[in-house]
Amino acid sequence: MKYELNKKKDGVVDATVSVEKQEWEAAINSAYEKEKGKFNIPGFRKGHAPRNVIEKTYGAGVFFNSAMDDIYYKAYTLILNEHSDVKPISSPNLDIKKFDENGVEFVLAIPCVPEFSLAQYKGLTFTKQKIEVGEKEVEDAIEHELLRSSRLVETKKPVKNNDFVTLDFDGYIDGKQFDGGKAENYQLQIGSHSFIDTFEDQLVGLNIGDKKDVVVTFPADYHEKSLANKPATFKVEIKNIRERVMPELNEEFVSNSTEFNTVDEYKASVKDRLVKEADERAEVELDNSILDKIIDDTEFTAPEVMVEEEFNRQIEGMKNQMRYQGIKLEDYVQYIGKTMDEFNAEVRTNSARNVKARTVLEKLIREENLDINEADIDQKVEELAKSANKTKEEFKKQVNNDLVNQIANELLMKKILDFLHTNNTIK
Repeated sequence: MKYELNKKKDGVVDATVSVEKQEWEAAINSAYEKEKGKFNIPGFRKGHAPRNVIEKTYGAGVFFNSAMDDIYYKAYTLILNEHSDVKPISSPNLDIKKFDENGVEFVLAIPCVPEFSLAQYKGLTFTKQKIEVGEKEVEDAIEHELLRSSRLVETKKPVKNNDFVTLDFDGYIDGKQFDGGKAENYQLQIGSHSFIDTFEDQLVGLNIGDKKDVVVTFPADYHEKSLANKPATFKVEIKNIRERVMPELNEEFVSNSTEFNTVDEYKASVKDRLVKEADERAEVELDNSILDKIIDDTEFTAPEVMVEEEFNRQIEGMKNQMRYQGIKLEDYVQYIGKTMDEFNAEVRTNSARNVKARTVLEKLIREENLDINEADIDQKVEELAKSANKTKEEFKKQVNNDLVNQIANELLMKKILDFLHTNNTIK
């Protein structure tokens, strides 16, 4: 078997394969041995008819397809084993050019990633943004912590903003009830804006037991199109009111709820944490800006077959996620106010971006010989074991292939980013 490769600009590698008479004859005989048990020939036990008799009865090319399958597989395997730079992105197309008693000649058109050049990725200048943490950010963070320690208590005072109200409601449009417009003992936080229009505002000032007709208009972009722009009246009854009681920020709260003894110590610790988190966010934003610059500047259009594969993977993942939550993807798309065509177009755009990003980074890895080895993974496993308060051997028992792949990908991305930081100027 002989072959010649021709790499084309669109990424397709044409392999012209020639199989001489002796090898082709061996492939036909092999196909005969595999297939002969399928034929019933008068005068012969099934599976014992000679090859020439079967060919005379069913045609000279009766074993062609089976023989061709074997030759195709051998040729394709040989090419991939001898040319590591041939990286298929889908199955080859087969085009038989010549077939006679002297052998067979065919072309395998192997779709691969098109050749392209990376944009400049060394000697660039990037700026790491400094995210300031002031008193307001500290106060907001402390307010959030106080909120987590707050309690909801029943009250007989009128409804006010931020109260939690239990209510019954029944909705009408043009005097008729509509689907989804009725509920009993519904829990609603006033001011959460989870209800349409001024529904929540109109409950402020009501008392337990009060009834009121709440008049609202559904928004024009409401996910249920039959209700969009429609005025509606909800008959509402207040069943219960609870208000949030916040703890006071003092040394008693600090000593009981944190590891600190004074308010000042606690505030200082909150600021230190926020500064660290802000720096981590700035680092992530810097990394993203570096990667985006290289990916965006690189001229490369992802082959449609790769985009389609990524698109199908993303859609299937979303369907599984929605199925886990008990809803269909189509229902979710309708809920967010999009058509399936609009949604699919967005996913396809993201898929093309993902393929381009992955392909560009893979080329960068190859050109700079960036790689990780077993020692890198082993060290990371040891760190994870230590953080989990387990021995390395105990932790390894829990390590599966998915975790190993995740660790490898994270280490490789860190190596890429370390390389880019080292070879560019960061201000």
